Order: sequence, then C-alpha cells, then structure tokens
Amino acid sequence: MPVITVDQVLRLEGLGLRAVVEGDTSAPVSWVATSELADPTPYLNGGEIVLFTGLNSPVDRPSWDRYARRLAAKGVVALGMGVGSSLSHPRVPEHLAEAARDAGLTLFSVPEETPFLELIQAVAEMRAAQERTALEAMLSMQRTLTLAATGADGSTRILRSLAALTEGGWAATCTADAEITERSAPGVPELPTGRTLEELVDRLRPARLRGSLSETGPAGSIVVHPLGVQGIPLTYLVVVTPRPLERAQAGAVTTAVALLSLHAERAGERALFRRRVRAGALALVLGGDVRSGDALLAVGEDAGWTAMSRRVRVVRLRGDAERTREAARRIEGYTDRYGHRVLVGAAEGTGPGEVDVAVLVEDEPELLGALRGIVERSGVRAGIGGATTVEAAGTSEREALDVLGRTTARHRVGTWDDVVAGGFTGLLPPDAAQAYARDLLEPVRSREAGEQLLSVLRTFLAHNGNRRQAAAELGVHRNTMLQRLHAVEQALGRSLDDPQLRADLWIALRVCAD
Repeated sequence: MPVITVDQVLRLEGLGLRAVVEGDTSAPVSWVATSELADPTPYLNGGEIVLFTGLNSPVDRPSWDRYARRLAAKGVVALGMGVGSSLSHPRVPEHLAEAARDAGLTLFSVPEETPFLELIQAVAEMRAAQERTALEAMLSMQRTLTLAATGADGSTRILRSLAALTEGGWAATCTADAEITERSAPGVPELPTGRTLEELVDRLRPARLRGSLSETGPAGSIVVHPLGVQGIPLTYLVVVTPRPLERAQAGAVTTAVALLSLHAERAGERALFRRRVRAGALALVLGGDVRSGDALLAVGEDAGWTAMSRRVRVVRLRGDAERTREAARRIEGYTDRYGHRVLVGAAEGTGPGEVDVAVLVEDEPELLGALRGIVERSGVRAGIGGATTVEAAGTSEREALDVLGRTTARHRVGTWDDVVAGGFTGLLPPDAAQAYARDLLEPVRSREAGEQLLSVLRTFLAHNGNRRQAAAELGVHRNTMLQRLHAVEQALGRSLDDPQLRADLWIALRVCAD
C-alpha cells in the first residue's frame, strides 16, 4: 500500500501549514479527520491526523495533557489546529504545545484561510497519485515478466527478471524435496529467517496449492509459493530479498507464480506423455522384451537400454495411491536432474487404497541412497531387488516383490542383498520355516536330555561333522560324543552321514535360534 507520512503532509504547498511541535514525522498517515469533541478517540482507528479549532477545547494545562495523552494512546500521529482572528484561538496555546511535546505528538497550525476540507482533499489526491504510481509500476513489472516468459528459456528468464525487479533479490524454483531446479543466479543465499529451505517447503507441502509462506528476519525476507494449476504442486517458487517486498514487487511475485505455474503445467503435460511411454517400455523390459521396450522409448525420444553396460535393479513401491505416485515422481525427478537412467511403471492396485509402482534404476550406491531417503520421507514402503543385467530385470522385480512383502511400517525399505546376507533361512516364509524346524527337531527335543542332544548336534554341524573337534569344544570324551550323536540318529531314524539331513538340521537350528 502507498504510504503518506506526516512530514509529506506538512510540506504540502499552498496550505500554509506550520509545525509547532515535531514528533515522529515519519509516521504513516491513515487519514485526516476533523473533530471538536473533547474526547474523539471512540471514533478513531489510529494513524489519523486530527484537525480541530478548539471550539470545545480545554483551558488549563492538565486538561490539555489529558487530551493529548488520550490521542497519543489511540495512535493519532498528529494534531492540526486551525488558528486565526475569527476562530477560537488566534494562535496555538502554549499549554497545548507543551502537552503535545510531552505526549510525543506532532502539532501544527492551519491558517484560517485554509479550509480543513482543502487539506483533506490534498491528502486524498496524494494517496490517489501514489496508488496510480504503484499500479503503473506493477503493470510495468507484469509486462517485463510476461515478455521474459515468451523466450525460449522462459522459466529461467522469469526468475532473472523477478530477481532484478525485487532489487537485490534472488529467485529460484525447487522440488518438493527442496532441490533447486532453476535459479536467477549461481549459488544459494543465506536464508534470512534461519530456517532451511527444506523446513520451509515441508511446512508448506500439506497445504498443496492453497498455501504460501512469507517470513521476515534481520537479514531480509523470503516468500515461497507452490507452482501448478491442479493437484499436487509440481515445484515451488522461492524469492529471497534484502528487505520486505513493496506492493508492486509483491504483485510481481504473484504474476511470476501464475506464469511459472503455466510453464510447469506445460512441462507437466510433456512429462506425462513421456511417463506413459516409459511405463509401457518398462512393462516390456520386465517381460524380457528389451528391444521392443527400446523401440517404444524412441517414440518419446528417450535413449534405449539394450546397450546398457551398468547393472540395474528393480524397486517396487507400495502405499496409498497419492503418496506412492508422489514418491515415484520424486525418484524420476532426482534421476533426471543428476543424469541417471530410470523407468517408472504404471500404478497397480494391490488392495483397498493401496497401489504398487515398479521402478527400474541403475545400480548406483548414491542413487540407491537417495531413493531410500525419498521413500522414507514419502511414507511408503519399498523392496529393492538384486543387481542384474537389463535382460534379467524380471528376476530383480520378483526379488523386489519378495522383499517388499517383508517390509513393515517401522522398516519401510528392504533390499534383496540384506535377505541374501541373512542366509537361506531368510528366504523362507517365517511361519512355514518355524513349523518345519519344530517338526524336524521335535523327535530329538522330546528325548531325555533333549536340549543337551540339540546342543551336541549344533556343535557337530558347526564343525562340519568333525566329531573330534566337536568333542573338544564341548569338553567331553570322543566316545561320549559318539554316544550322544547315536542317540540323535535313533530319535531321527536317519544317519547323520546324510548331507541333506545335515543341511536340513542346520537350517532348522538356525530358524529356532532366530
């Protein structure tokens, strides 16, 4: 909003205004009011200049003090007293001047020849002129931004123009993960309120397109606006300025939001086409037809995967539809920004309100680490298959599905590598493995000293069937060891020389130990 100060009012030409007491002359003036009431404060809002002639004014110093203090407490910024030979006071009373000085009020005289209405009209015209100037500045800024948007590199030019219009500002767009995608100038300035960009975007994200954020600190101001036309914001506009935005500059930010939202929407439409092509190609690749997948990718001007030298992994995401799709978009955005290859599949319903999404990514530790972070922040679950060639991606997908079934709300991300590292028992369904182990070992456990026999068996198997080493570890005579092993064979009805039986017993003992 345009601001008119007390000083500007006092310097109006042709009105003959004369300052008697100067208080805070930089104070903004909301309006000019007239009142001859002894206490006009019930009818004031604060910020006014009050004009009066003293028709019903006090006559002693204490009364003037009370009058001035009441007005100052209400927020009145100045008093203008009409004086002249035909008015109540030929000049400003000294008691009033002293009272105004003590209250911190600006006090000025208005000559009899100047109608109060003329002063009110002059202030109104000053405000109107300022508003016209601000509107013209806003329209000029809008034209500048619109012209920038018509260029080949429209979004970057909009950001540069916006930064210039905010006089020393910096503008950028970022993802929902606070990753800068475009900026008006290199680097990222220190944010003025002490919060990180990630914290600010996190606060704004739940409001989707309805919210915006503005904060001011000692080092300046920052505003964050979501970009997009419908649904989930595609990106966010971030503007950092060394001082709070003026009205025209705030209007320029609003214009930039509209232009960048349209630009993001157009980019989103292109991305949607490419996403559909990639989803179709991924279905072909997972089905073992990589060449047909590459042919489909060529339609979307994407590079094929046949000549891929790096190994790949398939990731299966699962969660509610909105969160899962958002996680997939973030993964796709991250890989595109950092030059990694990715194919994201179509969402498949797996239950009430839940969907699965398959993602094919390069087997890169940095990429997999970023993927874990995206999954955790998105609140979905993910199974990551083993590393393989593109031609065997279907195997990695089956592994990812197996791992996904093992994830929980507390442990959202699992990898096939972790399952393999846990041994063969980790591949078995937990309930079935427990039942199998219990039934296999029950004949031994039910014998007299059954737990002791199981301990002997475990040590015997740990030494790969070496009876002498097992006896030494248990601290028993070799004959005692042979007797106990014979008792185990009698309970099982099978010989411990059978390698299959040894493997089965070792797995069963591991399952029971877990």
